[in-house]
Formats: sequence, C-alpha cells, structure tokens
Amino acid sequence: MYFLFNFILLLITFTTNYKQLLIAALNLQLFLKNPTYYGIVMKSLYTIFRLTCIAILVTTINICFAQGFEINKIEPPNWWAGMKTNKINLMVYGKNLTEVQAQFSSPGSKVVKINKAENTDYIFIDAEIGDIADETNKIIFTSGNDKVEFAFPVCKRENADGRYGGFSQKDVIYLIMPDRFSDGDITNNTIEGLVDKYNPESRIGRHGGDIKGILNHLDYIKDLGCNTIWMTPLTENNMGISYHGYAVTDHYKIDARFGSNKDYFDLVKEAHQKGLKIILDHVANHIGINHPWMKNLPFPDWINGDAKNFHTTSHHNSSYYDINSDEQTREYSNTGWFVKEMPDLNPRNPFLAKYLIQNTIWWIESSGLDGIREDTYPYGDQKFLAEWAKTILEEYPDFNIVGEVWIGDPAFRAPFQKGSRFPKEFDSNLPAVTDFGFQEACRDVFANDKSIRLIYELIAKDNLYADPANLVTFVDNHDIERLIFSTNGNLGKTKQALALLLTTRGIPQILYGTEIGLMGGKDHGALRQDFPGGFPNDNRNAFNKDERTEQENDIFNFTKKVLEIRNNFTSIQDGKLIHYPPKDEVYYYFRVKDRQKILVVINNNKNSVKFNPEFISYQFENKVALIDLMNGDEIKITDGFEISLEANGVRIFEVKAHP
Repeated sequence: MYFLFNFILLLITFTTNYKQLLIAALNLQLFLKNPTYYGIVMKSLYTIFRLTCIAILVTTINICFAQGFEINKIEPPNWWAGMKTNKINLMVYGKNLTEVQAQFSSPGSKVVKINKAENTDYIFIDAEIGDIADETNKIIFTSGNDKVEFAFPVCKRENADGRYGGFSQKDVIYLIMPDRFSDGDITNNTIEGLVDKYNPESRIGRHGGDIKGILNHLDYIKDLGCNTIWMTPLTENNMGISYHGYAVTDHYKIDARFGSNKDYFDLVKEAHQKGLKIILDHVANHIGINHPWMKNLPFPDWINGDAKNFHTTSHHNSSYYDINSDEQTREYSNTGWFVKEMPDLNPRNPFLAKYLIQNTIWWIESSGLDGIREDTYPYGDQKFLAEWAKTILEEYPDFNIVGEVWIGDPAFRAPFQKGSRFPKEFDSNLPAVTDFGFQEACRDVFANDKSIRLIYELIAKDNLYADPANLVTFVDNHDIERLIFSTNGNLGKTKQALALLLTTRGIPQILYGTEIGLMGGKDHGALRQDFPGGFPNDNRNAFNKDERTEQENDIFNFTKKVLEIRNNFTSIQDGKLIHYPPKDEVYYYFRVKDRQKILVVINNNKNSVKFNPEFISYQFENKVALIDLMNGDEIKITDGFEISLEANGVRIFEVKAHP
C-alpha cells in the first residue's frame, strides 16, 4: 500500500513539475553563459536529477506492469496443413498484449508479423501455416520474463472424397429452422448462462428443436426426395429472442441448445453417408448486440456506428447497381443496422475481413459441408463479399454459394451474380442468387388470382442472368408466409406451385412442412410452426404417414411423386427449358436433354379445360405418345388430339416413342 501511494505521488510529481524541468534546463544554459549564477544552477541540477529518477522509476514500473499479460482465446482455434489459404491472421484475446511477442512451437509454421490493435486486449498475428501437420503445436507468447503457451493445433486435412460437394440444379434443398423441426435431446433445452430460456408456448420462444432432432429424421428427408439440407444458423445466439439464429454471439461455437460442434460435424458426416448434402447458413453482415465484441471492440471501426449512435439500414438494395444512385443512398443501405439488436459489421477493417473469411473456411474444413447460403447479401460491403467468395471458391472449386438477394426485379438482382454482363466495377464472384422474383410471381398467380403470364414473363427475363440455372427457387421460406396459407388452403393451387417449382429451371428449395401443407400464419413466429411429431408432447407424428391427416398425406404424396419424377429424369434437372406464351391461362413448357423430353402443362383456370397443342406439334416426332408420369395414362398423338386439364390442375408428361 505504501509503495502504491509513493508511486502515485511520484507520478503526479512528474506530470505536474514538467515546468520545473524546463526552468532548470534554462537556468543551466544561463550558468554556462554566466558562472555567477552557481546557486541557481546547483538547484536546477538537483531538480533535473530528481525528475530523471522519477522518470526512470515510472518507466520501470510500467515495464513491470506490462509483463503481466493474459491469453484467453485465439480465433480461429486451429488450422490445417496444406491449405491454399495458408497465410492466416489470428485474433488473440487477452489482457495487456501491447508488448507481447509470439512464435510457433512447431518448425513447420511461423509467425510473420504481430499487429497491435487499438485495444490492448487484442493482437492480430500474421502467420504462415506450413505443409506439416502438428496437432500438438502451441503458440508461445512472451513479454519480458513472462511466458504463456497456448494450444494451436495444425491439423491434417481429411480426405476430400464426399466433402465440399457443392449443390446445383440437380439437387433439391430442404430448408429447416432447427428450433421448430424436432427436439431430439430434451436435456439441452435450457442451458445455464444463455438468456433465452425454453418456452414452447411462445411463438417467439425457444421450442427445443436441435441437431439430434434433424439427425433422427434424415431418412424422412431422403425418402421425400430431397438430397440437400439447409439449416438456418446454428451458431451461438445468446440473445433475448434467439430461436432464429441470425444474431451470432460466438462465431466458432454451435449454440449449446442445438448441441455441440461435434454434434454438427457428426450430422454432416451422417448426412453424407446417406447421400445428403449440407448447406451452412452464414451471416457476415451483422452480429448480436450481446456479442462480447460489443463490450470490448478491437478497433473503433469494427462495427458501423455504435450502440448509441447508428442509423437503421435504408433497405434500398437495388441502389448498389443503380448507375443513377447517389453514394449516400448506397452507403446507408450497406452500413445501416437491421435493428438495434443487430450491430452492422464493417469489413472495411482488414482484420475483420480476414476474420470473417477464415471463419467461413474453418466451418467448411472442420465439417466437410457442401455449400453456403449467405444471409442479407446486398446489405454487406460488396468488395469484401467478392473477395470472400473468391477465396472460398479457390479453396473449394466444386463448392457453391447462394446469396440471399431479396429483390424481385431480375434487372436489379442479376448484377449480384458472378459473370454478370451488367456494367460494374468488379465481379461479385457469387455463383448463385435467390430468385425472389419467382416467389413473388408464384404468389401473385396462385394466391392473388393474377394471370399466369407473370411467370412466363419472369422466366423470359432469364437473359439478364449470367447463369439462370444457378438460381435458388422457392414458393415460400422461413421469412415469407407459407404458400398454402396465402392461398387460403387451396390444394389445387398449392400443388400447381409445387409442380412448377420442381420442374422449371433453377435449384428448388422446399420449406420444412410445406410437403404436408403446414399452414403457419402471417407473422414469423406463426409461419415457423413446429413440425407435428417432432416434439415430446405432440399428440401425433406427421413424420409417419399413418398419423398424418388425409390432406397432409395428399400433399405429401403429390410432392413426393413430383420429386420422384424430377430425380428420375435428368432433363428436368439440368435440361434445356423451352416455354411458350400462355394461351387462355394455360402455361406449358418442355425440359429437353439429349433424346429425353418432358412436357409440363399448368391450367390456371378455375374450371377444367381441354388444351390443343397442335401449334407445338413440331416438338412431337412421328409415332410418339404422351405418358402421364403422375398416373401412367398414355395419350397417343394424332391430328387434333387434346389434353384434358382439371381446374387449377397440372400434368407432367414424358414424350415417348411408341410402336
């Protein structure tokens, strides 16, 4: 206590007597010119000596204090030998890191540079990872006489067979919101330290769905006919309303209410063994307000604004490629916060940009997953996202990434796709985008009684895209009312929309429960309803056909049949699409590949009609028949033949030669 008191006194003396030091120096100069000032000079020399001693003491004490450092966390927590991305940047969290030095214990990797952050609780280490794996590797931190060793394994990469497979129009995506799908482990429903507690009675509460619940129903998804699973984010969301997963508070940890990192890796492995693919839902645009960063930012510019001074995004997503847009409009869209609970990240900070890129690669390499759905794509910094996508695809050439571009007009959406012919400063490197235009057209036609010509005209604009086949199509998702709800339960229109979705161009995505006609509701909590039978207190199990209602089995069997047709005919998956302007609200198109030809006819009338396709007769060779793939009926093509269509009906035919 005495030492601390004297230290504070000396420090105050030094800071308050700098003027004395200056006077003493001037007096010394005066003595050199005139020796009669001896007394004054001796006093001045004493002052200089005293203050110099104080300065030395203060410096010594500061050095002693600086040596007391801590290392609490390193992100990423490990890396792999032999990666193309071998020059990485490690974020080191701790205390008093300003003077810390570091080196690897393994000779195969090396520290290139230590970058100081503006916050002394962080340093950022530029490192080069070699080709030699060493899972016992440590980073040795030193400062003065203090030393801390921290584990940083350099792992051996797994065999790439069956991993990083990508997804394409040959696949069908099944979208799951894990909290609402199935509770396979009731012991993780409430976790100490996580603020949002188990509350299945609340539409915005946590209902208990988890990774084990998804694992338990992989066979159901495969039996339906889907082969790719997209789960909304599983990383930790220690927030008040957390079930949706889009406000991350730990980038490297699965939320304990869903399971563990190992549970996720096991899920990917088991899915691959069953021939299923996994898509990671990644969020680079924002974090949750309860993220530890928000209490201790590495740099002031780590986020756009701060909790007390920020602007909400303008949502003008189309402005980025609008050549007449002003800079402020684009800036407000890119740097604004979604809501006050979701701080907007600023990847213009190069250390944050590197962090986000490495985080994505870490999840891919750790699990072997097959693709990424990047949330809120137009809201992020586009130069950063272009570099992000480029780095990932260089590391995983067979991979695919779809950006959520919530824009209906293809003219505004197409420029976000890789290889776009629209004039822009740089290529996005983004292979796929979400086709919200398709969803909006389907909603207008099948729910709002608009002309089916809207769908024809939308698809007629595919020339705007660099790759229209690489569009993720859907009729509903976790953010939009379920289609059957918007059609007021009209089964015919719901089936039409599903048949169109699964037979036209693009990569189709089905929301969990759409296949059994879950109604949902208008708000998010309602449309994201629990899957019946996925939770311990459910009174029936809709995963089992014997416990579904008659209507649920009707929609399920229809969806499964169309998926079976799609999976059996490669022309539907990736063949050429040839469509025709609708005639009397009947829309029809072919999917053609080699000698395989499929005809789809959709009747958007409230009454049954007979359709005479004689003006497309050139598509039919001599001695061919139309085989109805839904029921096996055969129609021989003769002069004047007609196709009967039920009200709001759809038929799928194979054009096949007959004797």
